[in-house]
Amino acid sequence: MRLRNGFIHVGILLVMSSALYAGGFQLNEHGARAMAQAGAFAARGYDLSAVFFNPAGLSYQRGTRFLVGATIITPSFRFRGPTNLNTNQEWKMDDQIFTPINVYAGHTFTEGALSGLGLAIGVYNPYGLGTKWPDDWIGRNITQEILLETFFITPTVSYAINDMIAVGVGFNYVLGNVTMRRAIDNFDPAMQLDLEGNGSGIGWNAGIMFRPLETVSLGFTYRSSVPVDFEGTTKFINRPSSLDALFPGGDVKTSIDLPATYFAAIAVSPIEGLEVEFDYQGVQWSSYDKLVIDFVTDAESDPNGVVKQEDVDSPKDYKDSYILRFGLEYKLPVMGLTLRAGYLFDKNPVPDAHLEPLLPDADRNGYNFGVGFNITPNLTIDVAYLFEQFQERTTNATSFPGGVYFDGTYNGTAHLFAINIGYVIR
Repeated sequence: MRLRNGFIHVGILLVMSSALYAGGFQLNEHGARAMAQAGAFAARGYDLSAVFFNPAGLSYQRGTRFLVGATIITPSFRFRGPTNLNTNQEWKMDDQIFTPINVYAGHTFTEGALSGLGLAIGVYNPYGLGTKWPDDWIGRNITQEILLETFFITPTVSYAINDMIAVGVGFNYVLGNVTMRRAIDNFDPAMQLDLEGNGSGIGWNAGIMFRPLETVSLGFTYRSSVPVDFEGTTKFINRPSSLDALFPGGDVKTSIDLPATYFAAIAVSPIEGLEVEFDYQGVQWSSYDKLVIDFVTDAESDPNGVVKQEDVDSPKDYKDSYILRFGLEYKLPVMGLTLRAGYLFDKNPVPDAHLEPLLPDADRNGYNFGVGFNITPNLTIDVAYLFEQFQERTTNATSFPGGVYFDGTYNGTAHLFAINIGYVIR
């Protein structure tokens, strides 16, 4: 199959766009206690994961605290098609395991002039994961493997204005790395495109918590968009010397904005020991309307006008989306145990025309369970499990640059296991 002008650069376009923007790469699991309740935590923020969910919650904690944890993620995807090539062959993504971390430390003053002041810092991974398809799969010219890692470093401060109202604000310093590979097999011998890149950016987040009654708490938090200046290096492996001028590789640059998000939440305690929370999380994906990528090294013109390395200016047209979160926890009157459960619905932002097999996004249902253990008055262990079911999604209008179509049916699931260990010095 001979590919038309522009398709050679699509691997770079896909990596630097989908890897950072696709909802499937967005992680909201930054603490086992919150994850067990489907992430419905912005109205309470009882532990140091409030650095992410609502920084105002730090003021309602006590003493010097430490919280460390990790999540084990095992995604699974299948693709059937492409239908435009009249095939229904099914391809399964290779099994992989990912382990995003979260580490927090903080202190809340409870006496004197600084009473109600909370200070904390957190390190966590809100964007990550990756995919690896078989080397011979039908979409190898689009992607074979990708790995994305981001680290948010967030110093945070909060203050309780009075017993009912607290506010908080944080600063986000972001580091990101991405690696990928894909085949270019319309040449003999086939070429391999490898990319490594990294970027950094800064943003902020703020929150407010309002407790009008002992049994009711309201929370609102906003996380700004984060402009990330991304730079990478591309290499064309097995490139014939006759194509050096058309595919020189080298440095590539782009500037993108990680989307702003916000939580609006309410928690109630209808009976002693039971707390129930509902959160609405909005994600402003519509800021991703196009992608511009610049190759530092320009390729020479191909006299036949077929293929070459060139800059990218591609429409994306993502839509704003939302996540509905419902969670509850019940403290057993004995044994120092807390039982937790939750449900979430995650609306995907990706139009059919831009759905990509790097990590194909779809509407998702999530089912959460977990347990908290008070080992001692100072030591806690929280564990959680989340099963995510991606709704089957069939595309009939997915087009890549140059008019190359890749339609078919995607199915996916993910299993997530989380653990956190917390310690407090009162």
